[in-house]
Amino acid sequence: MKHTEKILTLSSSAVIGALLLTGCGGDNNEPAAEAPAETTAAVPENESTAEITDDPSDGQASTPTEDSSGSAAASDENGGQAASLAAVDTLLAKYEGGDVVELDYDRREDVFEADVIQDDTKHEVTLDGAGENITEEREDGTPDQEDTDELGKASISIKEAIESVFDEASSQDGTVLFDDASLDEDNGTLNWEVELDINDNDATYYVDANTGTVNSNN
Repeated sequence: MKHTEKILTLSSSAVIGALLLTGCGGDNNEPAAEAPAETTAAVPENESTAEITDDPSDGQASTPTEDSSGSAAASDENGGQAASLAAVDTLLAKYEGGDVVELDYDRREDVFEADVIQDDTKHEVTLDGAGENITEEREDGTPDQEDTDELGKASISIKEAIESVFDEASSQDGTVLFDDASLDEDNGTLNWEVELDINDNDATYYVDANTGTVNSNN
């Protein structure tokens, strides 16, 4: 019995020793802890990732410049060719069968002022600078016989005269605006006298009310 106990004791010691050696070996072969993975904040899909930069020259955020095409052509401005022709159309639509005998553009007030003869009545009318809306009108009695006679002789309308003058002035550089137009007989010749403002300078044209020929003293 004593011999058996010694064998068991030795066996137990051997097992314990083996376990201790295994534990030590495990400590030496344990892999190093991995570094935490770097995380990146997610960008919401509906947010732009474009970088906004400032103008280094002045330290202010850069802003879009106005398209050069945004500068209106002279004939498209209030008081330009398109507006003056629109004013005539608006007047003739309002006073059906009438005639526009005079048209002026007031740049300070940005309005057109016109004299219209319809039947036996003269009308004084004010329109906006685009020539599209009548803002004021009043009757001004019976028209002068001279105006009525001149209208009866003219075969060219005020609208045709304005179109011809703007075509004549199309070669001019800079801003071209309408000033006024009126029918006038001088030295036996009936003309539409049309004045334009070209770069703040007055330019006068004479349109023969029968032939449509354009002359200028500019």
